[in-house]
Amino acid sequence: MVYNLFLFLHIAAVIVWIGGGFALVVLNARMARDPDPAATAVLSRQAAFFGRTVFGPAAMTTLAAGIVMIAVSGMGTPLWVIWGVAGLVASSLIGAIPVRRTGQALAALHGKGGSQSRALRRRLTLLSTIDLLLLLSVVWAMVFKPML
Repeated sequence: MVYNLFLFLHIAAVIVWIGGGFALVVLNARMARDPDPAATAVLSRQAAFFGRTVFGPAAMTTLAAGIVMIAVSGMGTPLWVIWGVAGLVASSLIGAIPVRRTGQALAALHGKGGSQSRALRRRLTLLSTIDLLLLLSVVWAMVFKPML
C-alpha cells in the first residue's frame, strides 16, 4: 500500500515535470522565431517563476517518492535507479545554472530585440530541448529497467 501510494506520487510528479518541460520547449521554440521581444521577456520571467514553483517541487517530489519506493521495496540500487537519480541531478543543474542564467539575461534585455536576444532565445530552446531529452531518457530507463 505504501509503495503504491509513493509510486502514484512519483509518476504524478514526473508527469508535471516533463509535461511542463515539454510546454516550455514548445514555447521557447516559438519565441525563438517570434519577432516580438516584449513577449519573449514576459515568457522568460514567467518561466523563471514556473521553474521555482513547479519544476523544483516536482523534481523534489519525484526524488523523495522514489527514495521511499526504493526503501520500502528493498530492491537496492539497480542501474535504472542510478540513471534516474543522475538524470534528476543533471536536469536540476541544467535548469538551475545555464537555463536560469540565459532566461535572466533575456529578461534583462527588457523587450529589446536584436541579435543578442535572438541568440539567447535559440540558446534557451537548445538547453530546454537537451533537458527534456535527458528527462525522457530517464523515463525510458524507468520503463525498460536496463541492467549492466
